[in-house]
This record gives sequence, structure tokens and C-alpha cells, in this order.
Amino acid sequence: MTDSHLIPNTMVICAQPALITWVPEINLFRGKFLGLSGYCDFVADSAKGLMQEGELSLKEYLADCKTNGIDPYERDEKIKTFTLRYPESFGERLAIAAAEKRMSVNSYIVEILSKQMKLK
Repeated sequence: MTDSHLIPNTMVICAQPALITWVPEINLFRGKFLGLSGYCDFVADSAKGLMQEGELSLKEYLADCKTNGIDPYERDEKIKTFTLRYPESFGERLAIAAAEKRMSVNSYIVEILSKQMKLK
């Protein structure tokens, strides 16, 4: 569970990250596994319960995928975009830093952010 601090409200169950949300209508926490090719969720009323239910749900999901010959994990990661506001002088320094590494500004930013978040 050491990487769960990377994304707020996540748990790592059997090495698979899951997004955790509170569902007031049912008065329970819901976990949804990230990085899977299909939908796999679970509910419980405590962190311990989420771990137990998550392990069971993931085990069943992986077994179903194996039985049906389905790759259980996402392979092609979706590309997201966002707007970044910064001072003009920062943009100039950013362009120079990226050029020094022979990278596009976008690739450079993604690499730096990945390192900062320890994703690589």
C-alpha cells in the first residue's frame, strides 16, 4: 500500500490500485479498480472490509477474464489534456530545458511529473 498516496482516496489491493469513494445512498464505501480492461468494483463499510472485498472481487474478475480469454488489464492508456497557466519567463526556461534533452515540451513535462510522482 505504499503507492496509495499518489492519488487521493485510493487503496492498492493485490498490487492493483483502486479508487475509493463514499456512496451516501447505501452508506458504504465503493472501490473501483483502475487499469483494468473491464469494470471491477466492490463495497464495504470499513478499510478492512474494502481490502477483503477488493481481494475477492479482483480474484473473481481475473478468473472470469481467464475463462473467457480476455486480457484483464488496459494496454493502451488514454491520453488526457489539461491547460497549464504559467509566466512567460517560465515558458522560455521550459522550452530550453526540453530542447537540451532533445524532447518536446509536452514529453519533458510528462517525464518530470512522472519522476516527481515516482510513476517511472
